[in-house]
Amino acid sequence: MNSPMPHTSQAANTLVPARPAESRNPCLRLVRSRVSRERLDSWLERVPETAGRYQLRGVTGIIFMVFGLMKIFDTTLPILVGAPGLQVTTGAEGFARLIAGLGIPFPLLNAWMVIAVELLCGLGLILAAWLPATRLVTRLCALPLLGDMMVALLVGIREVQGRPVMLDGLPVMNQFWRLPLELGLLLGMAYLLWRPVPRAEVSRPVPVPVPVPVRVTEKRP
Repeated sequence: MNSPMPHTSQAANTLVPARPAESRNPCLRLVRSRVSRERLDSWLERVPETAGRYQLRGVTGIIFMVFGLMKIFDTTLPILVGAPGLQVTTGAEGFARLIAGLGIPFPLLNAWMVIAVELLCGLGLILAAWLPATRLVTRLCALPLLGDMMVALLVGIREVQGRPVMLDGLPVMNQFWRLPLELGLLLGMAYLLWRPVPRAEVSRPVPVPVPVPVRVTEKRP
């Protein structure tokens, strides 16, 4: 006589994956969606600037735009690279020769990229205070300008170490006065990248003194 074998269903042995806590709790889903919505709105809102930050945006933005324009016009490019007697080609081609002297590949393409970054992002730093998405626009402009100044500082450190960039037999970029300016621009872009909008002021309640009633007792004769 055969003993009855216990029959186990395959469906019973199948483990049902546990549902995450978020899907089981509609309140948690609502809170997370509201937080993400508020975070998105904070990135797209226009945040008014303070007076000091207006000056930082204006000064750094104008300097970057001037640097970009100096790289375009042939009359100012020799002054920019620190070789007044250097004969350079008009426009970005002359700046591309300097980039080629640094050993950077695709010099003409990188020259136009640097010019576009300094002009457009310098203007964007100024206009971001009046545009929507102040946080987003400020960081999108400060990040490439920060990289631009890092490369410029590396070239300046190379000059300090006695290894100038040679172009047509002339040492170029041998301008030590540029180092403090480039360092200041680098720190300014790092600050705007870290804090693109002013810190929100937390209003604290001011304690108001409440007069305490004085109890007057009558003196009987």
